[in-house]
Parts: sequence; structure tokens; C-alpha cells
Amino acid sequence: MKPKITREEVEQLLVSDAYFEKKNYVLKFLQTIVAIIGWICVILPFIWLLLPFISPKKAWKNHLVVYKDELQTLKFLVVFLSIMFVMIAIVYIGLTLRNNFHFKNLLHKKIQYDEERLEKRRHLLNKAFDERFGPEEVRKEVCSYSVKEEQNLDTDFVRNLYKKGGVEL
Repeated sequence: MKPKITREEVEQLLVSDAYFEKKNYVLKFLQTIVAIIGWICVILPFIWLLLPFISPKKAWKNHLVVYKDELQTLKFLVVFLSIMFVMIAIVYIGLTLRNNFHFKNLLHKKIQYDEERLEKRRHLLNKAFDERFGPEEVRKEVCSYSVKEEQNLDTDFVRNLYKKGGVEL
């Protein structure tokens, strides 16, 4: 049975944001204003550049003059960035489809480990544990078992055991 988790434990495990909680109206207002100002700062330079092309009379009053070089450069940038956007979108969609295909068809169907090697490792570990701690049946039946100091495992016990058995990590 799965252990039940309280709301407080979930809040500790996951990231929470005060902006999306109930109330906190001042925080929501300030963060919304900051977000709107940020988007204005992103969009304003584009409007500033396009203003002479959209409304040349107003631009002329503000001493913004459009030169043919600028118009040609702007057209080139629009064409170049449009082509690059389409190419990047095609590449990302293609990579996503490829990744989904590999995940769905290869990773779930292909065995990710060597079963024979795994069985050898299990056999080696069971044999070593039987020698060191006694038969498995006895270990499972005993309510409490104290390990003697000489029975403790070395930090590289498993690595050395696998190396001797011919199934290295």
C-alpha cells in the first residue's frame, strides 16, 4: 500500500510559487506590472525600428528618416529570420518525432541489460552471502541478526567479487 503524503510534505518536495496561491494580491499586482513592463521593453525597440516604415509622416516630424539601405537591410532580416524560424521548427519537430519513435519502439521493446550477466551476478552475490552470513532460509526466518565485525563488507566487496567471477561492472 502506498504511504499517504500530507499537503505540507508535498509542498516541501515540489516547488511552490506564492503568485499562484490564494490571496497575495500585492505580490500578484507587482509581478504582473513587472512582467508587462518587461514585455514592453522587448517590443518597444521593434516598434521604434518599424515606425518610419509604418507611418512615415509621424516619423518625419520626429526626425526619423528612412533610408533605402535600412529598408533593404530590414527586408533581408525579415526574410532571413523567417527562413531560419521555419528551418529550426522543422529540425526541432523532426528531432521530437525521432525521440518519441525511439522511446516508443526501441527503448520499451529492447532489453536494456544482459540477462545472462545479471544471473551470474545474482549467483555470485547469493553464494558470497551464504558463505558470510549463512543460508538464505535461516536469514529470512530469524527475527534479529547481529553481524560480527569480521562479517562486515568492504567498500569494494561487490566490485572485487564481480571481477573474480568474470562479470565486471
